[in-house]
Amino acid sequence: MTSRLRRTVTRAIAVVALTATAAACGGSSGKPSGSEGTILIGLEGPITGDQSSNGVDMLRAARLAASDINSAGGVLGKKLEIVPIDDKADPSIAKQVAATAIAKHIVAVVGPYNSGVGIENLPVYLEHGVIPIHLTSNSATDGEGFTVQPKDFQVAPIEAHAISGLFHAHRVAIVYDPQAYTAGIAKQVRAALRSMNVEVVSYKPIVAGRKNYSGPVHTAEAAHPDLVYSSTYYPEGARIADAIHASHYSGKCVMGLANQDPGFLPLSGLDAARACTFSGVPSPEQFPAASRYVSEYRAAYHAAPGTWGTFTYDSVTVLAHAAKVAGSWNNAAVTQQLKAIRNYSGLTGSITIDPATGNRANVPVVFLRVTAAGAYQIDPRWASFAHFTG
Repeated sequence: MTSRLRRTVTRAIAVVALTATAAACGGSSGKPSGSEGTILIGLEGPITGDQSSNGVDMLRAARLAASDINSAGGVLGKKLEIVPIDDKADPSIAKQVAATAIAKHIVAVVGPYNSGVGIENLPVYLEHGVIPIHLTSNSATDGEGFTVQPKDFQVAPIEAHAISGLFHAHRVAIVYDPQAYTAGIAKQVRAALRSMNVEVVSYKPIVAGRKNYSGPVHTAEAAHPDLVYSSTYYPEGARIADAIHASHYSGKCVMGLANQDPGFLPLSGLDAARACTFSGVPSPEQFPAASRYVSEYRAAYHAAPGTWGTFTYDSVTVLAHAAKVAGSWNNAAVTQQLKAIRNYSGLTGSITIDPATGNRANVPVVFLRVTAAGAYQIDPRWASFAHFTG
């Protein structure tokens, strides 16, 4: 039996078990619920736990999107209500979290954020007629709903080209978190670098959850790389950046896309963050269409918006747009309209969905530096390499 077939069979067995659980809890009937004039939309992410800065930012953005939509009359005469779904970035509770959300009769879910979680529960949502607009990037979640943010196979070539061409690296050490997205993209970056005749002199996983990564950093630096690439999530990436800075390493430091998190700088320290360059997406302030969102966010929450909130906001508004065009919240009708999204004007730019995969065709991946004021800013050298995003 192939690994893909084995995974399909395992998922099918799990879904059968969950169907019984959801039914016992009241299950999803496939019809909008909440109050008579309300549509329930789930927002799944790490609302608590180590990655809560991202999850809270996503929840805030989803609520702002719903508020803006409701102020304009809602969708087909009904208001949107955002239902928080906290998965703590923990794949082991992913199916349980999904079953609980399904029992509340949500019609769609924005999220999850973590690929490891999505691999487990996106099939569950789909099996129960819930439309996912996920923020996962691992290619194992291709075709399991829709996304408006970059996938790993779109990011990896950009990162590899930048490591080789923008940073002129010849010897690279890769440190990676063994979770689905970060391990998957590290593997793709390694393969791409090798095809460019860049030597990968060290390729080592870390143990997530540790408070100090001086050991893995020492191992990487002992291979004498001219660049260390960290494919990790926050907070691990922040602690790795701090360890690199403390070691007085003289080479370059590149942080993979999953490190772009509001909590990174407070944990790493400004000097350590400024010593690295980040693969990522433009900050909310750098998206021309997001200026009103930034103002609304600051006024509502007395805080600066985080990285993935803009993509969450777009996920909610794209979903609402599809339902309006479909003329109902019928699953098949909304799904068909999501597949037909072309040149939709979102906060994160023009959005076109590939109907074959549900993925965004045009992804806004850039390279960033941290300013003296502690803000992510597009690296001025990036313009000459921007053609790799196309």
